[in-house]
Amino acid sequence: MSTTDQITDHGTAPSSWSDFRSRRHRSLADPHGILAQVGLHWVDPEQAARSFDGVPGSWEFAGDQLTVTWQGEELELLASSPEVEETREGELYRATVTTPGDVRVARYGADVQIDVIRRGGRTGLRLLDPAAPRRTTFSEVPTYPFDPGLVVAGTWTARPTEVTVGSALPWLEQRLPSPGVASLEIGGERVELVLTGDANVLFTDETSGTTSADWRVVTAELDGDTITVDFNRAVNFPAAFSAWATCPRPPAANHLAAAIRAGEKRVTRTER
Repeated sequence: MSTTDQITDHGTAPSSWSDFRSRRHRSLADPHGILAQVGLHWVDPEQAARSFDGVPGSWEFAGDQLTVTWQGEELELLASSPEVEETREGELYRATVTTPGDVRVARYGADVQIDVIRRGGRTGLRLLDPAAPRRTTFSEVPTYPFDPGLVVAGTWTARPTEVTVGSALPWLEQRLPSPGVASLEIGGERVELVLTGDANVLFTDETSGTTSADWRVVTAELDGDTITVDFNRAVNFPAAFSAWATCPRPPAANHLAAAIRAGEKRVTRTER
């Protein structure tokens, strides 16, 4: 911690935390970010071509690849080869999504953009509208006061594996890479938490579902076998804001039997 980051008393935040919060709010306010989600449509590979309310084009599977057909300027492709292949016959356009991963494929109307997402063996169209009230009325996420006592150091052990977790959707399970397990002392008790991604701690605690979101995530710092978790940087997943998110839940063991009153608080979850 630099001299400019020193904490003078309990609840007084260092400038690095204020900078972190500013970056977080700028990210959330992105025109096609989390707060712009306004819909999610699943394309059934067993069904014939179909349209979705308000979304241009006719969507279907050709073999194992998603295709969309549209007239004239109804859609504008944002992706190109090798992620998408496009053909044209007069005013009739057809695009085939050739990438197996997520891709921002097109836009329409007043810059509403369409992400093709893959989750649990299914393919969906997520709609992102910069005019969503959730985004246009956004100012900031409420947070608990900064608590220097919730900057916690411990150790971690490398145990590379994958963990299966639930998600914001009741039918969806996800497999997350895990680099290992962290050992921390919180509230006078030693706890072990499964890390995911590079160094993420997905967790619930005794405030979850009340003053904080159903679950949160914080990115830890690793240094050799030492880990530092600053719970003041715990943030809400997109599913805390949007009914159209597919976020992974924490591993089952990652519950803290303490009230972690740090980081972001609960917000209202909406469809727009």
